Amino acid sequence: MAEVLKEPQFQILTHQYTGEKTGRIYFPALFLAEFHTSVTQWLQQQEIIFDEKDLKQYGDGSFRLYFRIINPLETEYFRLISPLTNKRSKINLIN
Repeated sequence: MAEVLKEPQFQILTHQYTGEKTGRIYFPALFLAEFHTSVTQWLQQQEIIFDEKDLKQYGDGSFRLYFRIINPLETEYFRLISPLTNKRSKINLIN
């Protein structure tokens, strides 16, 4: 049975010859269903650099994105994810 992911999966890739770092994020459909607006706003920032070939959409509504940014990649990823997961934790505590 396949595991259903609820959180994005993040990885940093380093080009073996140039040393250029690229971020890769897989956004699962369940995460996007809950945080679609926040992810869309994050993707629309001028600092997030990607184009159509860097995006792969899947039939279940999830997608994978390769991106570059001037800031450290981990910092940018956590800047997106931390507020959203904190919001989810607070909602779970209330319920």
